[in-house]
Order: sequence, then C-alpha cells, then structure tokens
Amino acid sequence: MKKLFLIVAAMFAAVSFSACSDDDDNGHVSDKPVLVKQCIITEEYGETDIVYFEYDSQNRISHISSAERTDGKEEFLFSYNENKMTITYKQTDYTEPDRSYTEIYICEQNTDGYIEKETDPNNDYTTYSYKNGYLQNQQPSYSNQQYTYNWNNGNLVSYSAVGEWTTTITYSQSTATPINLDLNFVNEYRWSYHFWGLLGKKSKNLPQKSVLKHKDSANTLTNTYQYEFNSNKTISKILVSEVQTGDHNESRNYSIKFVY
Repeated sequence: MKKLFLIVAAMFAAVSFSACSDDDDNGHVSDKPVLVKQCIITEEYGETDIVYFEYDSQNRISHISSAERTDGKEEFLFSYNENKMTITYKQTDYTEPDRSYTEIYICEQNTDGYIEKETDPNNDYTTYSYKNGYLQNQQPSYSNQQYTYNWNNGNLVSYSAVGEWTTTITYSQSTATPINLDLNFVNEYRWSYHFWGLLGKKSKNLPQKSVLKHKDSANTLTNTYQYEFNSNKTISKILVSEVQTGDHNESRNYSIKFVY
C-alpha cells in the first residue's frame, strides 16, 4: 500500500474556504473540541461515501472506518500505551480474500499527544517538529524531500514541499465552534494524520482560500468552500468546489456533512 500519510497527498488535495459565520465568542482553538462521529461525502452526481469515527473514554480516536461496500472495507484501529500510539490498518476484500492485508504503524507522541515520529511497516519513518504546538517541519527518512509549515497569528498561512510546490492559505475573520478534525486538510477526509488532528494545533480562523502552485509548471489547484452551520456554530456541511488548471483542466463539486 502506498504511503497513506504523506503530506505530498496535498498536491492533489489543497484546500481553500469561503466562510459565512459570525465570530466565535473566544475566537481561538478550544482545548475541548466537539468530536465528529461521521463525515458524509456526497458527490455532485449523487454518489455517497461515509467515514466513521469512534473514540475511547479519553476522547482519543479509537476506530476509523469507511462505509462497508459489497466487495470489502477499510478500517483503522488505534491503541495507546504511554507516549506510543499503534495504528492497525486493515483492508478486507470480500471477493478475493487473499488480497486482504493488515499493516501496523507505530507513532511516538509528545506530551501534547501530537505525533513526533511515525514508523511504517517497512521500518521507514517520518519525524515531525513543533514550536509552541504548531507543526514546523516534516522529514521522511526515505527521501531528502522536506516539508515546511509557516504560521502567522495562529493560522497556517503556507506549507511546502521544498523546491517542489507551495500551498498558500488566506483567512477570513470568521471562526466556528472548534471540532477535533483539522479543516485545513478537510480534502484529506479519508486517511490523514493532518485531518485527524494528530499533527499539532489547528488554525484559529476559518481559511478563506487556498492555492497550490508547482514550482516548475503552471499547474495549480484551487478549492473554495461554503459553510453551513448548526445552531451551536459547529459546521454542519461544507460545499466544496475544486478546480485544477494547467496540464489538466478539471473540476469537482461535492459536499461533506459532519455528524456529531
């Protein structure tokens, strides 16, 4: 299985947002965010997918799974021991059982619960460094490629695969009731340490626009989001419009509904 958790996935999943809420009373990331139980993804043409989240008694993620299909299912199981988190990935194939497999990822966590080192089944590893809880750098052992993250006033304003591409994010003044998932990486809704909230603090404001540009080509990826809110100002749904230009011109429209 390919590396599920590399930030390079953001090359195809950069995010941008258009928010329409009023400012939250505190205006910053909460220490006790609302836990998301489901993400329901509906494509413009009607196809629907669901990602389920379960938690333990300490509100840590314990199980993530996709909607079960007729041909199989995917799931992640989490276990914790002091500063170590073990993630078991299971791919079950009902039609060809011999293609089913299991992989184990070992993550070392800091005192805030953020991942400092992840070791994959091949014993390759990726390290993560933080400053005041905000992710600064990501470095895989199997590549010289480095990933950097730049913050300003509590918001992630850009992140880069150094020398390859950069995603730049601008923000509105709007906020929403915090949730445990990281909306900067909502397009990585399937499997992502970023989206799961395991790689540091989240931005305090709602992103307004995000544009990914490649260094050596005219390829860009821009996503815009429109929010719908519940009465407690948690996000109920995000309407996503994704546009890719350059070598390939493509667009995609879908929605993500959050169930708490």
